[in-house]
Amino acid sequence: MAVSFLINLNEEEFKVFLKQSLSEIIGEGFTHLKSNIPEILDVKQAADFLRLKITTLYEKTSEKTIPHFKKGNKLYFKRDELDAWVQQGKVTTADELEIQAATYTMHKRFKK
Repeated sequence: MAVSFLINLNEEEFKVFLKQSLSEIIGEGFTHLKSNIPEILDVKQAADFLRLKITTLYEKTSEKTIPHFKKGNKLYFKRDELDAWVQQGKVTTADELEIQAATYTMHKRFKK
């Protein structure tokens, strides 16, 4: 029955069907992955999440370069803050730099 359904679709309808199906599958997959990771992480979980060695993570906490919490002698990390910390290290692409340069140049010209 499913085969006859797919045969009766034209090319555009099939593309829409495929996009919606993949979106559902991928969305469920990411939800499942994220739900397996707790909101508050200990050192080992944070190191696994960031794919760092535990010693490297301790170095970053002692340098205060990574967001963390300390309760007694235990360190904790919020998953969302670690996500944000990783995203702060985004490298600007050449296209983005060109756009920034052009925008800067245009504003400098007109501000005189």
